[in-house]
Amino acid sequence: MRSSTAITNNLEARARLLRGHSLLAQMNNDDLHRLAAFSHLTAFESGTAIFRQGDRDTDLMILSSGRVKLSATSNAGRELLVNIVEEGHVFGEIAVIDGNGRSYDATTLVKCEILVIQRKVLMPFLRNRPKLCLIFLMALCERLRRSELQVQASAFLGGGPRLARQLLYFARLHGRQDGKSVSIELPISQGDLASLVGVSRETVNRQLCKWRGAGIIAFRGSCYTLLDSKYLEKLSEESPDRG
Repeated sequence: MRSSTAITNNLEARARLLRGHSLLAQMNNDDLHRLAAFSHLTAFESGTAIFRQGDRDTDLMILSSGRVKLSATSNAGRELLVNIVEEGHVFGEIAVIDGNGRSYDATTLVKCEILVIQRKVLMPFLRNRPKLCLIFLMALCERLRRSELQVQASAFLGGGPRLARQLLYFARLHGRQDGKSVSIELPISQGDLASLVGVSRETVNRQLCKWRGAGIIAFRGSCYTLLDSKYLEKLSEESPDRG
């Protein structure tokens, strides 16, 4: 499955990567080095499938550098974008915990380096460390809360407010402040935005063009600039008939 080559790296370097992650930063040095000894750093070229939905590969992935797209594909071949993973973040933890197949595809958007920890050594390690188990549980709860908010937004907010909320979310995670505006440069098409928001690509395009005409945003290709974030923040909390 992995068309990649392992990077030569020492134990201390892997331990530093683990220590830099919020989930693992509270571990003592002995445990950190034990876990690092079970890990390996792997390189992936841009556009490489790290794993596919349903794969039985259940290792834990920590993104050391680069950017990874998480998505799901329907039987008809339609892709649904789930999330964009940035440096320092964990992904694939659901399969690690329950041992079942992957729930989505993971594909590199740029050249990436990923620290991989095998489930067969991670699970016995966690069983003897309840505090660390709680940290992983809190991370899963955070992801669940975001999923619940997306469900609520689909039920209670119209397409415009949902799109505003998604752009603001990307701005917080990936945005670059430039005076009063925020630029978001992600390899995300309008079709990707539509799948995240739960509307058609045509609806997203109409809304983006409407906001561009009103001076609220600017966009070209996959680069979006928020010119009036306060308007989008207000809109994201309003009723379905606005936007």
